[in-house]
Amino acid sequence: MGHSAKVQNLTFTPEGDKIISVSEDKTARVWNFNTGEMLKKYESQIGDGFEGMLYASAISPDGKLLATAGFTTTSDSHVYISIVDLAKNVQVASAVGHTDIINTLAFTGDGKYLVSCSDDGTIKAWTVSPSHSFVTAATIPAGGPVKCMAVNPVTNDVAVAVEGKSDVYVFNLSGIDKNAPKTVPRLFKKHKGEINKLGYSADGAYLASSSFNKEFLLWNVDGTVAKEFLMTNNINAIAFSHDTKILVVLDDAGKGVSYSLPSGTKFTDFTGHDNTVFAAAFCPVENGNYIVASAGGNNNEIYLWNPINGKTVRKIKGRGNAIQDLAFGTGLELFISQDINHKSNEFKRSYDFLLLKLNSNPQKYVPPVKDLNDGIRQSSETELNLPKGKSIKNDPAVDGRILDYQATADGFVIVASDLSLKMYDRNGFFQKEFLGHTSGVRSVTVSADGRYLASGSEDQTIILWKLSETGAAPTLRQKFPDEKWANYFSSLDVDSLTREPSRQAWRSVIDHLKQNGDKTYKGIEEVFKNLGETVLPFATLFVAEDNEWVCWARRGYFACTSQGSQYFGWHLNRGIDKLADFYAAEQYFEILYRPKQMEKSFAQAKRVEDILKEEGERIFDLSKLHRPSAGFFTTENLLDKSMARYSEGKLVTEKKSLPIEVEVFDGGGGVKEVNIYQNDKLIISDNTVKTAGEDQKITKTYQIDLLNETNEFKIVVINYQRIESRSEILKVDYVGQIMATASLNLLVVGINKYMNSSYSLNYAQPDAKAFVNKIVETSGRIFKTVNKVEIYDEDATKENIVQGFKTIISKAKPEDVFVFFYAGHGSLDEDHKDKDGDSPFYFVPTDITKLYGDPDQLQKKGISGNELREYLTQIRSTKQIVLMDACHSGGALKGMNVRAVAGDEKAIVQLARSSGVVWIASSGTKQFATEFDILKHGVFTYALLEALDGKADNGDGKITVNEIKFYMEDRVPELTKQYGGQAQYPTGYIHGNDFPISVKGK
Repeated sequence: MGHSAKVQNLTFTPEGDKIISVSEDKTARVWNFNTGEMLKKYESQIGDGFEGMLYASAISPDGKLLATAGFTTTSDSHVYISIVDLAKNVQVASAVGHTDIINTLAFTGDGKYLVSCSDDGTIKAWTVSPSHSFVTAATIPAGGPVKCMAVNPVTNDVAVAVEGKSDVYVFNLSGIDKNAPKTVPRLFKKHKGEINKLGYSADGAYLASSSFNKEFLLWNVDGTVAKEFLMTNNINAIAFSHDTKILVVLDDAGKGVSYSLPSGTKFTDFTGHDNTVFAAAFCPVENGNYIVASAGGNNNEIYLWNPINGKTVRKIKGRGNAIQDLAFGTGLELFISQDINHKSNEFKRSYDFLLLKLNSNPQKYVPPVKDLNDGIRQSSETELNLPKGKSIKNDPAVDGRILDYQATADGFVIVASDLSLKMYDRNGFFQKEFLGHTSGVRSVTVSADGRYLASGSEDQTIILWKLSETGAAPTLRQKFPDEKWANYFSSLDVDSLTREPSRQAWRSVIDHLKQNGDKTYKGIEEVFKNLGETVLPFATLFVAEDNEWVCWARRGYFACTSQGSQYFGWHLNRGIDKLADFYAAEQYFEILYRPKQMEKSFAQAKRVEDILKEEGERIFDLSKLHRPSAGFFTTENLLDKSMARYSEGKLVTEKKSLPIEVEVFDGGGGVKEVNIYQNDKLIISDNTVKTAGEDQKITKTYQIDLLNETNEFKIVVINYQRIESRSEILKVDYVGQIMATASLNLLVVGINKYMNSSYSLNYAQPDAKAFVNKIVETSGRIFKTVNKVEIYDEDATKENIVQGFKTIISKAKPEDVFVFFYAGHGSLDEDHKDKDGDSPFYFVPTDITKLYGDPDQLQKKGISGNELREYLTQIRSTKQIVLMDACHSGGALKGMNVRAVAGDEKAIVQLARSSGVVWIASSGTKQFATEFDILKHGVFTYALLEALDGKADNGDGKITVNEIKFYMEDRVPELTKQYGGQAQYPTGYIHGNDFPISVKGK
């Protein structure tokens, strides 16, 4: 995932193989230059709002240390610099001394000093010592806030831009080792506007500077002007090539230009970015090629491009995009636009909070008849005019520009801005601030029933807020802090209310004073008019470019698609001297994945934790759980025994089978399972690993067969609290003799006839046979052979189905594809719920005579999800798909008393995720699979046959499991609504690589 806020600086490691970016999203990220893959993410101490945002970074000349800073505050309001050892990935020092935001960092060319500049008006030089004790060697006053800085790598000159000044101030650090730096600057005079960017060339011969007056100058080191460039926009990023032959600048519209040096002749334009660029850097490697990295645009992208011809080499970005527009339709359907060129009322996506469904082809949005914004006019970038001569004015430094606004039916006005999201009353008095976004809020909308506000931001998230929710407010004693007021409050009968953080407490105190004739209330009431509450998010939604999404509540409970849980997690501060911890939500999947409670939350406007309390559950508290256990691959044994080697940075082998060694660490919660995945398919699940206690290490070796391709192994360790470790990855390329091509193995079960005839179905068996015929017909050109095991009707007992799995287990090879198709009944064991209240799912063979109320029969004759997981793990094929038309199917449930079953969907998703197998199941939450006589099939299979016939094809002639999933998600609700009046939604889960299972007929 990429940055979700402005990237403020870019640096290359000295070898040029990595790029490090720092951002206002409060992270520093390390990227692989050759692939664009994110290798590491560093996070430090953060707080609310701006606290923790990063604006500056620098890498030591030897490439060992990374320094980062910004609005990185200590408990006593100082601002500190974090120093990270890049080899060990640990913070080794904190440099504390500035008292305001740090804007730029730079190491001197000899690596002896780290230089920082700050809004506190000082430049500091810190001694870099082997012991990592960063001590201030010098503090130089600059006469005003220092907005940017550049250090000459040869002369140790420090050029700075002081707020409000048009001259470049150049200090020199010579004499710093004797505690006598030169504190009287030289002034480079030529600019008319305030200086905003500076940069020195690698050889120290040139200084480049730009101003807010669209000026750009190239200076000789002695202060004479070498070249003056004509610009149409303000320059926002400057970079010199490693050999000082090329100079690149990028402006606040995103346009880049490259020039030759020393002539200043233009090489080319670069037009990849679609908005302001904030940082640029040249790759430092001398290999005959020039590559520039630049960061910015609407979606905080990093482009790698050639400054000679302007062509893009690579783009690094996350999977999300800034939210440009939002609008509520009927109910809680939210229309979403992430298109910068979006036309009013035209939307390509919508998300229904009541169904937890994303629609990539929504119905046309119809705006409400009544425009609640009527009578409100934006008169400037920072002001709204309200009816009756009232107004709302933004503070440019606190709020920034007004980007959107929305009135509510009860007369309040929501104002979305660069730096804030606030609500005012009809007189323009501040009422609430909504805290949650980390970048500008571009769009706001209120639901038709007035319950919810939705806001969309440049941080790529949509936040849902409950408008009636009471937030926290400053106490009376906080707003009136001096001793005189403290004594006065202590004399009141309602003194306790002066310590309560709520608007209601203020109102009660004011009413008390009025009733007692105390006119002090007037001063308090004036403050109260603009006293705002702070409100926290009700829920947050992130939608990726590929339509994966995750929606999470403030306490961490969530619903998501297959890949969605990777997109959020928890930041845990560990103090200013240590890097923060980050725990991904997917590590807590079994505990926090709660689609049923999320649906209830939106429908009832109750927070998820309140619903769980009503259901008798304990609330998730990360601080009360053990640290996750950990698992790591080791390669020393493979290298020492010459079973594998490194070639061009990759681990390669000619061996078809390898002993893979892992180290397992107990984080305090024990080790319940060690799971090994190969290309996202579970191949080993070991529950025999035992540890003696916290921090103990166990080493295990597993023999694993390799595929004819890149083998990506992943280890996940699960503790007894069901918390997963961070996944560790090992990639091994097989370069030996290529084995035979893949086969397709089918296990197909279709049950029309049940021993209890009231459960019998019409189309389950024909569905299964039709699927077999279709898959054999369409898959022949991509598989060497097709092996079938078919089980129908009276033969579909547990014994026979298990034997079918064993037959496949004996035949399937790692490179094969396995498909399990099941059409029949499924059931939940309501009598054996887990600690979260979820019931295990069972496939129902032909001889089960009671779907509910007989758990012994279900356990004896049914096939549980856990049993299925074991069989899927034993099947060596790494590409597997389960197609399941079995979510309480058909008319057998008429008149039966069954609970509203979200549990089946959760059970299926957990099973799919843990096994690494693709799952597509017929019905989701609270739904039953449907048969229609007019189709002569169940709806699920009807749509599946269409997909295999080619309707799911994206144009390349191959039908992949992803294409089938997307087609089914659109087609099944369409068919069920057409023939049954109510849309039903399949449950699809893909956690791994896409792969084809058929080809389109010619």
